[in-house]
Amino acid sequence: MDFYRPVWAEVNANNIKDNLRFIRTLISKSTKIMAVVKANGYGHGVLKVAKAAIEAGVERLGVASVEEALELINYDIKVPIQLLSQPPISSVKIIVENSTIKKSMISTVYTKNFVKALSEEAHNQNKKCLVHVKVDTGMHRVGANIKNVLNLVKYISTLSNIEIEGLFTHFACADDPENPYTLLQLKRFIELKETLKKNNFKFKIYHCANSAATLNFSQTHMDMIRIGIAMYGLRSSEKTFSLQVKPALSLKAKISYLKTVKNGEGISYGLTFKTNKKSLIATIPIGYRDGYSRQLSNKGVVLVKGKRVPVIGNVTMDQIMIDVTDIGEVKIGDEVVIIGNQGEEKIEVNELSKILNTIDYEIVCGITNRVPRIYIE
Repeated sequence: MDFYRPVWAEVNANNIKDNLRFIRTLISKSTKIMAVVKANGYGHGVLKVAKAAIEAGVERLGVASVEEALELINYDIKVPIQLLSQPPISSVKIIVENSTIKKSMISTVYTKNFVKALSEEAHNQNKKCLVHVKVDTGMHRVGANIKNVLNLVKYISTLSNIEIEGLFTHFACADDPENPYTLLQLKRFIELKETLKKNNFKFKIYHCANSAATLNFSQTHMDMIRIGIAMYGLRSSEKTFSLQVKPALSLKAKISYLKTVKNGEGISYGLTFKTNKKSLIATIPIGYRDGYSRQLSNKGVVLVKGKRVPVIGNVTMDQIMIDVTDIGEVKIGDEVVIIGNQGEEKIEVNELSKILNTIDYEIVCGITNRVPRIYIE
């Protein structure tokens, strides 16, 4: 890949495959894996992530929007692609057009208006559409109210050209193995499943486990698990992480400029950092437009020559400054590791998320498309 600004992310596709193979050892042979590749594969690059996941044997991909599904279909991805939330009614025509044997876009549904429109369009195109009914068991984001699901399923069963393939829910607190709320949500879901079964409604796929539930609550695995953050080797939370998964992404740059400044000089906008001696300052061509948060000003750390070096002054849109005074000889073009390993040292995504009081998801999803991705097999 040709790029002229020395900032890039390296994505190890083998680590993604290995992480999924490890996840496979935790589940029964009959349980399918949905690889969640929404948000550009959590910032890792959707096409390469999807291909790696398929090579690792996943049966399905999960996305957030019709646009994300179409991107994969346009890449000629053949495994089923499932929308994890109900899309707008305006999308039914394109969904039905992409519901064929060779390319399958599966809708999530939780309102009568949407599924009615989907049925009418499927009838017009003489096609059958698979859907999954999403149930709100207590997260209260999206999904049919659990009290209304039986009536919704009865209604869907009267519609032509629609088949309910699955029923699912999403956990609010699965990243805390000590929180009983996950088991309460699971109990509600199982009770609903039994109620539907008594009314002669039985589906092929029941699913509720995300990465955290897969690791923390084996009883949630059911017919399919939905693996997102664990596939990328990152933490669902401080309480949920497996040492068996390996981070897939590193973020790197090269020193673009060096300057010596006197004792007492201020650095960057606002001069929020002052040198306390004659100092060698390096400029790195990465900034908040690339996803390196301005909140890391005077807090971040990078690696140069295998040593931890502080980010000094305010992070700017395109550049940061680091103090390399005490690490020996450096030169323009030397590699800087922002996330990843160098020598005996490493900076994990989790280190940045702790500084920023956020979660690993936000760090990697925040790396913008201005940063080229390089893939390592």
